[in-house]
Amino acid sequence: MQHWSNSELSKLVSQVQFELENIGVVPGDVVVAWTGNGIETLATMLAANALGAVFSSASLDFGHTAVVDRFKQLKPKVLLTCDGYQYNGKTIDRTDEIIQVTSNLDSLELILVVDQIGTRDSLKSFLKFNEWETLNSNPVNDVKYVRREFNEPAFVLFTSGTTGLPKGIIHRAGGFILKHMMEQRLHCDIKSGDVVFYYTTTGWMMWNWLVSNLMQGATIVLYDGNPLFPDESRIFKLCEENRVTFVGVSAKFIDAVRKSGFHPNKSLNFASIRTLASTGSPLNSDNYIWIHENIKTDLHIGSISGGTDICGCFVGCDPTKEVWAGEIQGPILGQDVDVIDENGKSLRDSPGKEGELINRNSFPTVPLGFIGDDGTKFHEAYFEANKGVWTHGDYASFTSNGGFVIHGRSDATLKPGGVRLGTAEIYRVVESMAQIRESIVVGQKWQDDVRTVLFVVLTAGHVLNDELIKQIKAKIKAELSPRHVPALIIQVTEIPITRSGKIAEIAVRETIEGRPVKNLASLVNPDSLTQYVT
Repeated sequence: MQHWSNSELSKLVSQVQFELENIGVVPGDVVVAWTGNGIETLATMLAANALGAVFSSASLDFGHTAVVDRFKQLKPKVLLTCDGYQYNGKTIDRTDEIIQVTSNLDSLELILVVDQIGTRDSLKSFLKFNEWETLNSNPVNDVKYVRREFNEPAFVLFTSGTTGLPKGIIHRAGGFILKHMMEQRLHCDIKSGDVVFYYTTTGWMMWNWLVSNLMQGATIVLYDGNPLFPDESRIFKLCEENRVTFVGVSAKFIDAVRKSGFHPNKSLNFASIRTLASTGSPLNSDNYIWIHENIKTDLHIGSISGGTDICGCFVGCDPTKEVWAGEIQGPILGQDVDVIDENGKSLRDSPGKEGELINRNSFPTVPLGFIGDDGTKFHEAYFEANKGVWTHGDYASFTSNGGFVIHGRSDATLKPGGVRLGTAEIYRVVESMAQIRESIVVGQKWQDDVRTVLFVVLTAGHVLNDELIKQIKAKIKAELSPRHVPALIIQVTEIPITRSGKIAEIAVRETIEGRPVKNLASLVNPDSLTQYVT
């Protein structure tokens, strides 16, 4: 474990900034990081943003295809990466992947490589790069801050849709500051002197949210690796050792620990923790009760929900109100959140009835747009379904206590474990295989989470046996990430399509979850859905 003071972090940021200025990084240039959740990523982001550059990051478990699909759109000038990482006690070497990624990013003028696992030197025959440690010899000056406009781009976060490449969401500098300051200080009661830990990778919006806590004068805890390795106590011990005051995890993590039989408060002291936040997927009532019984009784459980699209929350916790098990306490300040039925009518007076989550007003982190889009795709993504209001793609309902329950996605986006994945990426990889003619992938509610189910139509002469399933999963894992690997792969003879020629992902998802399919008349082959009945 390493500890960094404010002055030590400022020194490192200054040295990174010197390196960036040395190759001519100016406002508007793009700096990207394909790294773990460590001090190097944090310092590079701070140095780049202070110079007015745009920053974007991807998790190390992303394969070369997923990384190139994202970063190539940005034409980055600088890449920070590392030779590999440790996960579940295993060493994962990424040097071959680095060669493939960098060969596809011809805009790069500087590549910084961190030596994490001792294989960095093997890159020297293939790649010109700077070793991260050489930055220690750079001069130390005051960190330079370039004055920037509120609406200037500061970050690009990626979200994957059902068609095309992952969409680069452009976020404005001022919006990030306002949104995160308000959520952290007012909704989460985070203040100077607090210690904040949120389990996240650099490929999830919660990384941006976590590091923003530096604005509050808080200490942040960066952790890289499996939160359940070597056992279920890992994260809880980390919180005890660092006297964490605010801890954030996924609902899936809480569920896994509960089912393991581990009781954290029997061996550990959580006197410092005031708030436990949960996001990624709905936190059910059983887990609320388990948290109070097995972590701490006088603890604010803050279930929150939002998205990469806004790098923040629509609904979340409120330290001034009661907490009801299984419910999110209320809307985020300044956001006119509503739930509407299929006719656009508010369900505010109909607690428990599911509808579409919308936001009726503007807010600081409405994105500037998508990379390479004239506004058409951006408008279609958020404002087409319900004219004039932001439609987020979540099923939700009001509660009689004034809170919310999030029931899952209303669109075709996958969200296993709370991490948003696009179906288009999976199609590109799977359908490049000679054995597969067509495919359709959906998310299915499963054990208080979502599992990914892939249906495939095979080319003549092939059958879906264990060997082919293994090949499909290996290819997806190598080119995309372990998170993209489906839980189930099932053979079908036909994919349902709409009259406009689009595959009907939502119809398949509704079918496998036992819900009625809306607008069956829009399908060319509605009878094909009988193959998807579980």
